[in-house]
Amino acid sequence: MSEEKNKESAASAAAAGAAAQKVIEVLKTNATARYAAIGGAAAIMLGIFMSGGDGGTKMAAVQLSAGQTVTVENPNGGNSMLAVAPGMMAVADPEDTEQNVCLVKGAAKGKVEEEQVAGMLSYVKVTMTDGECKGKTGWTSKTNVRAG
Repeated sequence: MSEEKNKESAASAAAAGAAAQKVIEVLKTNATARYAAIGGAAAIMLGIFMSGGDGGTKMAAVQLSAGQTVTVENPNGGNSMLAVAPGMMAVADPEDTEQNVCLVKGAAKGKVEEEQVAGMLSYVKVTMTDGECKGKTGWTSKTNVRAG
């Protein structure tokens, strides 16, 4: 029985090889077929490129309103900085008390005061209600804020 399967698979491989040889021969001798094959391959690649992204995970937009209770927590597991003005997170040194209001360690609750966009990024002004920063008000990136 296994000999029959081996013979069938050898015959299939030979037929596939012969078919491939015929296709190559046609492409060598017929310019129209060659251009059609190139155009078909280009159309398939264009379709793949134009089909868009992989549908990876996207962060859900958080709807915030003044007075809403939120949790301030860095989604990457680090600390969240409260700064005196929106957009200051990148330049503020954690030790600089003139630009840095407080460093929220872990997750802590707070109330939203307002929201503002600075340089195409959303920032939220939060008054902290618990944790080490309790009673302090500052700005943090909206990615650090989640409802509840």
